[in-house]
Amino acid sequence: MSNIISNLWRLPSEVSQQLIHSSRSVQIFFLALFYLTLVKILRFRAVRKLQSTYAPYIGDPYSMDYKTAHEIMKLTILYEFPFMNFFATQWALIKTYGIASGTKLLVQTRQLAAENKAAKRAEDTSAILSEFLIGSVDSERGLRALSKMNWLHRRYSSKISNDEMIHTLAMFVLEPMRWIERYEWRPMTELEKVAIFTYWKEIGNRMGIKNIPKTLHALEVWAEDFEIHHMVYADSNRACMDATLNMFLRNIPKPLRNFGRNVASSLLEERVRLAVGLPGPPWWVSRLTKSFFSVRAWLLRNCFLPRLHKLDILVPPGPDGRIQRDRYLFEPWYVKDTTWNTWSTWLRTGGRLRPSPKYKSAGYLPEELGPVEFEKASKEPVLKEAEDMKIYADKGGAAIVGCPFAFGGN
Repeated sequence: MSNIISNLWRLPSEVSQQLIHSSRSVQIFFLALFYLTLVKILRFRAVRKLQSTYAPYIGDPYSMDYKTAHEIMKLTILYEFPFMNFFATQWALIKTYGIASGTKLLVQTRQLAAENKAAKRAEDTSAILSEFLIGSVDSERGLRALSKMNWLHRRYSSKISNDEMIHTLAMFVLEPMRWIERYEWRPMTELEKVAIFTYWKEIGNRMGIKNIPKTLHALEVWAEDFEIHHMVYADSNRACMDATLNMFLRNIPKPLRNFGRNVASSLLEERVRLAVGLPGPPWWVSRLTKSFFSVRAWLLRNCFLPRLHKLDILVPPGPDGRIQRDRYLFEPWYVKDTTWNTWSTWLRTGGRLRPSPKYKSAGYLPEELGPVEFEKASKEPVLKEAEDMKIYADKGGAAIVGCPFAFGGN
């Protein structure tokens, strides 16, 4: 009898505990439901706002000028898809290694096939592109960076055909779109795609590239035809590919490097893979790589809130006008020598590297980017071209003035 009474006294306490636990479970459930609903609402807010803000161009996206295109492009590459855009841009460069005429020049000049120069070339390319893609092709820094790129190309103008220039331009336009379409949490809209094409077309005009296709579709068709006829294996292709992969993988433990090469191979179309001499990856590596990107896309779309603001990658210049970077790809070129940067670089590279005068830790001026041996010789003509290009930009760019072939050295 006493046991029965004791159990009766204990019953309300047990019921209350169950109710408390049940209440907590319900709270967690509704919090999770609220969070996932919030993700659904906010995840597509930016693209809806973009479509609303630029609604006049949806019916005829090719009517936008390059300045409007740049506004749209920055929202796409710095807010919606920054990781995939920058990752795909690196692979756009890799895809150009399938064209033998271009890789032969890189091997001859040892700007890429030589590993001791490949990393600096990659950092310089990244810095130059950032200045006029993330900054603006009309900003002082962007004008000087683009003028320096033109100056470097002019040195080899007799060895670089106009078609090769169009193909390289096409890779920077098309590859990020293809990667985003294939691996991101949502596809790009037609407005976003045409904006990127329009801005790059203005850059191409300022580089002096002739006969750039007039629409995105026409550029796709042109690039496909060019690759069918010109993307074939050459030893110079493989030399450039090997140097680049070695650069990508050198901070990875040696036992994992072969796996890394197989992952790289799985990310390339068969035509490109054969042209650069990479063997086909094991089936399970291809499956694993695609699964990784699929899971990432699903999680971003359904489980992660969008970022609060666009990435701000461009670093303001110091009092002396020099730009000290706070991030890098492979080697800490132009990275400020601070305690944090020193330790983070030391850890990332296994103690091999650190920001220092060897890597120009004092920073760069846009007109100095590129091979060290050309810094002094290029300075005056680059600054003069930047001034001329500013006058051209003030008049409205290619849409008003026409193609400035003089800038490209033609």
